[in-house]
Amino acid sequence: MNRIRLSDRTMKRSNADFSLTFREKLDIAKLLDQLQIDVIELDGIESKKRDSLLIRSVSSSVKNSVVAVPVELSNESVDLVWNALREAACPRLQVVAPTSTVQMEYLCHKKPEAMLAAIEQTVAYCKTFTENVEFIAEDATRSDEDFLLRAIRRAIGAGATTVTVCDDAGNMLFDEFGAFTEKLKSTLPELDGVCLGISCCNQLAMADACSVAAAQKGAGELKTAACSGNTASLLSVAKILFARTDSVGSSGLRLTELQRTVNRICDICRTERSGGSPFDDGVRGKEAAALPVLTALDDRTRVEEAVRALGYSLSEEDISKVFSSFERIAGKKEKVDERELE
Repeated sequence: MNRIRLSDRTMKRSNADFSLTFREKLDIAKLLDQLQIDVIELDGIESKKRDSLLIRSVSSSVKNSVVAVPVELSNESVDLVWNALREAACPRLQVVAPTSTVQMEYLCHKKPEAMLAAIEQTVAYCKTFTENVEFIAEDATRSDEDFLLRAIRRAIGAGATTVTVCDDAGNMLFDEFGAFTEKLKSTLPELDGVCLGISCCNQLAMADACSVAAAQKGAGELKTAACSGNTASLLSVAKILFARTDSVGSSGLRLTELQRTVNRICDICRTERSGGSPFDDGVRGKEAAALPVLTALDDRTRVEEAVRALGYSLSEEDISKVFSSFERIAGKKEKVDERELE
């Protein structure tokens, strides 16, 4: 029986149907970790302070799952991400690179040989920090076949332990994607010692079927989401694996617990938000009433409890800075509300 790993991408920015606050992302990560999902995916670092803090907080909270974060094709990006991710129990660095001509030249401004060199160098540099390195070939289904094979070989040669190919256009039928996966496996003997991952866009509502078809042909990791219309459904794919373990493989997840967890995550993602919050995409009105209101009489311990209630996991040094700022504000006004503490 094949063991199929499931990776959750609910918290990625590509999910345009909803936005999540810092605390909501942390709550979702904890729920997925309790479920013992194989991989929890986060976004890379765009805002150094905000995104690094989220990665550090999730890394310190997640005990069972791999925490995966993408890097850009540079040593500086790898250093920045690793500094935030290094405390994770199971960290993974993801080297993401487009392999289709149009995306390579017009989005990354790189010629094929330069792209191959950048992939190889970045994967090798990631490998100096962690054994768990994933190469993600974006737009793989529209790539020149020879170049895609060369890119995968270079990534594996540099130390990638997972290689993921993406159907970003989402226009393949399940039998076509199964054949695409089967051809990769038969053409690349290098994949025998590496986990082949699959990422399917749901443009034609075929992401679930394409992912399962790929698993039937040897893919070992499927990218899904507990709540998203853009990729394969975590719940649907897990149900198919449970029902057809004989011909596809098993995820190892318990369906009753999975259903309950997915429902909770979807509630977090789909609840209406208030429109007036200026930070982190808004806060639900029903939660706002429960958020802490502090006064000048509150000590450091109380402020630290309020910070944790907002979802932040800060170092002693950062807590000291927050408390100093709190004292300055509390000395000027009667109450310090959640928005100011944020």
